Amino acid sequence: MCCDFLREDKILNIKKIIFIGLLIFFHWADISAQKTVVFSKDTPSNRHLRTSGLLKKIADSSTLYTRLELLTEQCHAAGYPAFSIDSVSELANHWAVFCYMGPYYGDALIRVPDSARIHIDGNTLNYLKNNAIRLTDYSTFAEKVIMRHENNGHPFCAVSLQDVNLAQDTAGTLCIEPGPVVTYDSVIVRGTAKLKGAFLRPYLSWRRNKKYNERSVSQIPERLSRLPFVSVVREPGVEFVGNRAFLYLFIDRQRVNSFDGYIGLVPVSDATGQVAVNGEVNLNLQNLFTIGERISLQWKAPERYSQFLNVAVEFPYLFGTPFGISGSFILDKKDTTYLNMNYLVALQYSFSGNDDLRTYFQYATSSVLSVNPDYIVALDTLSTDYRKAMYGIQLNINQLDNMMQPWRGVSAQFDLSAGTRTLLPSAKVPLTLLETSELKTANYILKGRIAGYVPIGKRWGWAGGVLGAPQFGGPAVYNDLFRTGGPRTLQGFDAQPIYASTYLIATTEFRLRFAKLSYINLFFNAAWYERNVAGAYASDWPFGFGVGATFHTKAGDLYISYALGQQHDSPISFKTGKIHFGMNVRF
Repeated sequence: MCCDFLREDKILNIKKIIFIGLLIFFHWADISAQKTVVFSKDTPSNRHLRTSGLLKKIADSSTLYTRLELLTEQCHAAGYPAFSIDSVSELANHWAVFCYMGPYYGDALIRVPDSARIHIDGNTLNYLKNNAIRLTDYSTFAEKVIMRHENNGHPFCAVSLQDVNLAQDTAGTLCIEPGPVVTYDSVIVRGTAKLKGAFLRPYLSWRRNKKYNERSVSQIPERLSRLPFVSVVREPGVEFVGNRAFLYLFIDRQRVNSFDGYIGLVPVSDATGQVAVNGEVNLNLQNLFTIGERISLQWKAPERYSQFLNVAVEFPYLFGTPFGISGSFILDKKDTTYLNMNYLVALQYSFSGNDDLRTYFQYATSSVLSVNPDYIVALDTLSTDYRKAMYGIQLNINQLDNMMQPWRGVSAQFDLSAGTRTLLPSAKVPLTLLETSELKTANYILKGRIAGYVPIGKRWGWAGGVLGAPQFGGPAVYNDLFRTGGPRTLQGFDAQPIYASTYLIATTEFRLRFAKLSYINLFFNAAWYERNVAGAYASDWPFGFGVGATFHTKAGDLYISYALGQQHDSPISFKTGKIHFGMNVRF
């Protein structure tokens, strides 16, 4: 037996030695494949070689030529306008580069006549001294002048030198030809995607008769990639006809409308044979009317006599403007305890892309259906009738590379609302239990959410986020508390929400992507919350962790996860692990 253990130990050591040897070999092979750069004619200064990265070893020609282009720009700006790369040869141990430095003209000037002076403004004026600019500044100066004109309606601006004579102190004369003023015209869609110009023009900042802006045009591919209901077939193009610019988009329809859920029948009484309906349904529809609208419906029946319904609609960019409207209706019935009704209507202003600012009005009512007669025992779940009117402002930021399954970017939401809540007298709940003499009180709610996605190499990625909210003003009642948690925000626990007057939830996870939209993830989430109702205080620090996987198919996304959780000082047990499995069908 002892010999067997010794033999296994030796085998394990041999495996370690082989593994370390392979690592050293591959590392050496990678280093040996890299080559130094040797200049065989003129040699630029060490400062330029260092800043352009040519003092380091280089493994491939693509990297070499990129760094040589940077070196050329630096030498031109340093007063060597004739500098050029004549030839490049790859030898066994190094790259041989032949270049020509040319004479130094660092003190030469370029005369700026009045015909060019009228086209110079903004930060380009800093280069102008005594109606002249330095020859070494010409490259940077010309680039800024062209960029400024391209972003102000002159896409064909040209900057050149006339009467060039490097042997003189004044080496030439500056010439600026701004070209004609070009304005936007139409947006033309090529592909299966159906989108009206009333949505596309304000979304892409392409408003008819607006001056051409090259910076805005260069952002169009990124903005298109953030539309979940289209896929970009090829890069967009701009056609200039006379003084008008026509934008061509090559986009196809993307299946983003989704449906998932289940419906079940649960026996209520064996004697009577009565059954109750429970389950969950999630429906999300986008761009049905080709104006970028969103319609969603969520229904839940988690337990007997309980119902939850959330219907929301959003119409951005109405009538070709950045203004839009949105609204929602929420019905929340908690078994036989209470019934909440919540109405919200918002006016929104969309910035570029998917960022927007909203102002809204929210009206809510609540009715107590029945109460526990033993108020002393049930103070922490004490509910009462109320009505509430709130005015709020909400900022939404969305800079994700993919709306459905992001891999890079950040999204955030900040919400602040204020209003009044009025407690209504009820025969079921004596208001004396709330320890207050004021029926109408001010109410303030602050909500925040931020999520980030960072790629780590080609296949690994990190995702994390924080969300939370406190509410202030007036006594807290159970049927007006936040309802948070659940498998979408706090994995490792039952689907029942956490009732809290203040909460904070943080998540972090690492993802290993084995396909473009499929990955395996390791996650950890933790929360802190408190509930203070009628003087009955409770708080906890629940946390959960686990592993999951998401598989992208033609029909939609299939996801499964296994998570363990700990709350109320209960021990972590594999027997209480939670398995979540679902299919998000898209059509």
